Amino acid sequence: MKRKDFISLILISLALPLIGICNPGAKMSDYGNKQRHIVLLGASVGKAWNISQLPQRIDNSDYVFEYVQHGGFDKSETLNKIISRKKNKPDAIFIKECAAYFPGDIAQYKILMKKWIHTSLESDVIPIPVTVVPVTRLHPFKKIPIDIIKGRNPFKADNPFKSIKNATILEYNDWIRRYSEQKGLSVLDLEAAVRYSEDNRYLREDLARIDGLHINSKAYKILDKIVIPILITIHWEM
Repeated sequence: MKRKDFISLILISLALPLIGICNPGAKMSDYGNKQRHIVLLGASVGKAWNISQLPQRIDNSDYVFEYVQHGGFDKSETLNKIISRKKNKPDAIFIKECAAYFPGDIAQYKILMKKWIHTSLESDVIPIPVTVVPVTRLHPFKKIPIDIIKGRNPFKADNPFKSIKNATILEYNDWIRRYSEQKGLSVLDLEAAVRYSEDNRYLREDLARIDGLHINSKAYKILDKIVIPILITIHWEM
């Protein structure tokens, strides 16, 4: 390599960080850096987010997203398969639970999340716990006619007129935030994105489908906006 070419190469490498400062919209991929592979592990309700298409929707090619579905709260088996992959192993994994599993055995839920965080870190996959989307204030009352129409007992899980679903969701979410902070982990806070406020922590009615539990397309557009800000806080070399 000629001396002037070597000097030019050095100058270019020194200029790249400055380019990023001058161009806040610049992406890692613009400079040939590694694309991060992120898995969203969740229940069926997360399928509607279509997170694999997020890069196209927000015009950001720094990340590749994959959705893996697993019904039931305990996702241990599926999580272990993901983090043990020989090929296509993710850099990080969003661990998402659904409001449908609440109220439940909160103590067991916490034990499971701790285990998933530990096993992910042991496999060099960064865990990103996800808060649970709350339900609307009217959800317990909307659930009664829906259950009757579908031939289900509306009183099977709990008394819909004295529902503790949202209270247990919020208890779990508060614990998720505290525990993640202790472990130095970032949290994808879905609750904060779709609730009314810190004082009114119900799912906004305008972001919910008719059952008051599932979120609508307007809500998913809001969630699209919170993913990258969380990912840029990750210390990838943990």
